[in-house]
Amino acid sequence: MPPRRRASRRALDAVYDALLGEYGPQQWWPVGPGDGPARRREICFGAILTQNTAWRGAAASLERLRAAGALSPEAVLALPEPALGDLVRPSGHFNVKARKLREFSRVVLEEYGDLDELLAPPDGTGAARAAEVVRGRLLAIWGIGPETADAIVLYAARLPTFVVDTYSRRLVERLDLLPVDPRESASGRRRYERERRLFLDRIGDDVPRLNEWHALVVRHGQRRCHRRDPACGECPLLARCPRGERELGLAG
Repeated sequence: MPPRRRASRRALDAVYDALLGEYGPQQWWPVGPGDGPARRREICFGAILTQNTAWRGAAASLERLRAAGALSPEAVLALPEPALGDLVRPSGHFNVKARKLREFSRVVLEEYGDLDELLAPPDGTGAARAAEVVRGRLLAIWGIGPETADAIVLYAARLPTFVVDTYSRRLVERLDLLPVDPRESASGRRRYERERRLFLDRIGDDVPRLNEWHALVVRHGQRRCHRRDPACGECPLLARCPRGERELGLAG
């Protein structure tokens, strides 16, 4: 049976500690104050290119854009759409992604002037509120959904949010970290927001920890918690996982 309440901060901390002990620090996109706009542009383009595909395809597309000198909004808009699509072909759905990159670039230049202005938090706002404002700007752009917006907010804008993806949904479900609501679909926006709030409400505004949390969950999903045939016998979370105990016949 699912829990009557969301998992506590202590329960999430125990999961985090187990994953960190198993896989070590992941240090995804560890941007800092010294990183310039080129790094932030790469993160934004990468977040769009990795939609519905593995990161290796997105990374290959980024390399092709870099080699073509097309890792900027200006360069993207200067390219004919078919040429841009050919450059991002390794990421799959390349024609759609070319249009998304062009629309993102258009909004950056026409509505904000540059990427830093799009990602800049309003003056006088706290980190949590700033994250929601920047997230709202991104969600208003065609082709940017919640997962992509949160990846940009967390990794490029360095503001607190949590990226809900296939791996985190699987972890939340298998560890029974969030009560099931029969009114929502597993992949719906309402469910997405409840999972995002689960982590944000427990972790708070600690951006490096939110970054590491997401990276560890992805690594765990790739290494152990597979969609099919999960490696439950090797899982550092087995003692906390009802699904794993059932898989191995350990449930009472």
